[in-house]
Amino acid sequence: MSAAPQAVAIASPTADALPLSERIGVLDVLRGLALLGMFVVHFNYYEGTPREAMTPGSMAQTVEHIIGLLFEERFYAIFGMLFGVGFAVQLSRAEARGDRFVVRYLRRLAVLAVFGFIAEGVFGYNVLFGYALWGLPLLLVRRWPTRGLIVLAVLCAASWQIYNLSRMAWYSTQPNGMEQYRAVNRARTQRFQAARAQREEAQQASDWRTVVAARIDFMPKFHRQWSYLPAGSFTLFLLGMIAFRLGLFQRPEEHRGLIVALMVGGAASFALAMWVFPIGGPPPATPPPGAGVRDAAITMARVSGFNLIRTQWLAFTYIGAILLLIAHNRDAWLRRFSPLAWAGRMALTNYMMQVVVVDILFTPHGFGMSVSPLMVFGSALLLFATQVVLSRWWLTRFRSGPLEWVWRSITYWKAQPLRLASRAAAPVVASA
Repeated sequence: MSAAPQAVAIASPTADALPLSERIGVLDVLRGLALLGMFVVHFNYYEGTPREAMTPGSMAQTVEHIIGLLFEERFYAIFGMLFGVGFAVQLSRAEARGDRFVVRYLRRLAVLAVFGFIAEGVFGYNVLFGYALWGLPLLLVRRWPTRGLIVLAVLCAASWQIYNLSRMAWYSTQPNGMEQYRAVNRARTQRFQAARAQREEAQQASDWRTVVAARIDFMPKFHRQWSYLPAGSFTLFLLGMIAFRLGLFQRPEEHRGLIVALMVGGAASFALAMWVFPIGGPPPATPPPGAGVRDAAITMARVSGFNLIRTQWLAFTYIGAILLLIAHNRDAWLRRFSPLAWAGRMALTNYMMQVVVVDILFTPHGFGMSVSPLMVFGSALLLFATQVVLSRWWLTRFRSGPLEWVWRSITYWKAQPLRLASRAAAPVVASA
């Protein structure tokens, strides 16, 4: 399905500086929501109660349970899907104008990789660099039909299980093959765990240079371990592209039935993954002795539906709730959600600001502070509220956030306008 004519060049995790009439307001809202949820998760990293000291029913355990239940991976999934939406929007606008897309997009990914390297190598957060890596193969499928993208998304979501089964099948043809397979998996897991433990130990140092060196050293090991299969970020990107092509963000009022179905499906997947499938244990990357390929395939299907059943899909329910409210009364709900949208319009700047703040405040090479269980949510809300105020102040004077301006200027290889012509021209957050 072709993109709607009102499509906007918004690049998740941030928006380009565009006239208000060309913006899709709900994307700014969702970016802000994703930021807030990720802030809660990040602040919980620095909750001061040692895991072994958490007693049943304690406040620390309750907070940990709530965040694990409702926040972990869910808001990361929203962020990832919005990247795919942004790609689809940029492509749609470039094709409509007859612009060169590939070269500009590659420059855009290069800048994102630089920001991602800073966020991961210096401050320890790996989302953006992984996005830059997995943004590349989107170019290969940009002209695929929507049905083809849906099939590809399903295969990518199941790719980890497919990969493991393929390896098992190959090893099973060799003498003592399954024993070799288990030995290779154990050795790879042990190497990664040792590298991660080494980094965690180094991060307790009070010397900043030691910490940064350990983080940079760990980066290739992390991405080799988790980023060579498309089951994570790339699957989310594809889902965002598909949702944009279907018009869910541009015209939610026309797709209420589909949105409700996705919400129900996301909640059902979450419930199954949390309370039904885990009874059988996690799907085996390393099968127990005596188990063959057929047994492993049955187990993978039984305990995770080949990784298609995920708690992560609760993100569909969160996104759908916002879309249904916008569909009910677009202008009214966009006004009510305007605090999220102000922060969302500067998502890259606000994300980078957050990782800097938490690294400085809560690590041994910073101020070494910690957060009490009761303050995990309050601290995240306080920082987010501060960013909302700063974002609103900035965007009434400038066209885009400071890092967004750098990103866009390098993408177009030309300094972009930054300051608004007049305060009167400053946009308000509304629909497009």
